[in-house]
Amino acid sequence: MRGIFGISRLVLVGAALSLVFGLGSTAAQDATPAGGMSVEEIAAVKADQPYKLLAVVKTLSNEYWQTMERGYQDAAAEKGVTIDVLSVPTEEVTEQQLNQLQTALAQGYDAIMVSPITPANLIPALVAANQAGIPIINVDERVDPAAAEAAGAKLTSVIASDNRDAGARAAQYMIDNIPDGGKVAIIEGKAGNQSGLDRKEGFQEAIEAAGNFEIVASQPADWDQQRALDAATNILQANPDLVGFYAANDTMALGVVEAARAAGKLDPVVIIGTDAIPAALAAVQAGDMEGTVAQFPAEEARIATSLAILALQGHPVEGFIPSPIELITKDNVADMLQPAEATPAA
Repeated sequence: MRGIFGISRLVLVGAALSLVFGLGSTAAQDATPAGGMSVEEIAAVKADQPYKLLAVVKTLSNEYWQTMERGYQDAAAEKGVTIDVLSVPTEEVTEQQLNQLQTALAQGYDAIMVSPITPANLIPALVAANQAGIPIINVDERVDPAAAEAAGAKLTSVIASDNRDAGARAAQYMIDNIPDGGKVAIIEGKAGNQSGLDRKEGFQEAIEAAGNFEIVASQPADWDQQRALDAATNILQANPDLVGFYAANDTMALGVVEAARAAGKLDPVVIIGTDAIPAALAAVQAGDMEGTVAQFPAEEARIATSLAILALQGHPVEGFIPSPIELITKDNVADMLQPAEATPAA
């Protein structure tokens, strides 16, 4: 992982992985490493031959998926494989994503890594991949396991964040830093999207349990900055005493920042997003956002690539592997933004 995230981000990811996969943890029990390997060892796996892999992400109009694409490119160079990355223009075109994958299956890929737009939109192609004997690694956005089983699709490995935990961490920040409580609002993702729903519910359950907060609005903005700006503007007009916003991704959180600034509410309103995209990290550093829940998509891509290689080598890591998350605030944002140190030549 290179660029603005640097060595310090690697340290953050390593620490998070150690917590997620520590001895005796529930996550460690859910994920069964191949041959007794630790997750760090899995992430470091290299190919024994030049496999041809396919990665299907959502849309590269979102910086989160841009970061994952770069993670795949870095993983390909590190591990000695070829990785082609497919994406679609927007998250509205679920059928186009399915058609892309169905077409690509005929191009001789050894394994595929998929991040579907919805929990079910890629299932017909996954069934075809199974029939062709192609291992499937589900990355970040989870395929609905019940729908996949009903259709006869089997996933080799699943690596994804605990999105309910992401929402709960945002709520906990507000609980800890707004002691008097008050009115808060949620800017949801795309209606029906499981990741966005999980983040919303995780935030909602935690903030309501505190007892001194009231959720006065919860509106979808389809992961879009302008729609989030419009929704937040209306919410602020109806609730001038609002104390906080949680946005299910950072693109929408940046729209909330614009709305709060225009309303003269940027200082009193706590704004927390999700994904730790570069623009959101800059907003946290500038004090425009209080925080963002980092999900480390580049590291997810690296681990997913290793999982594909292990499957092709006959050592599949089956089941769900939770990837690390971390709440980024002004206290640790410098670690995420520190320029990378020079990497010695191999």
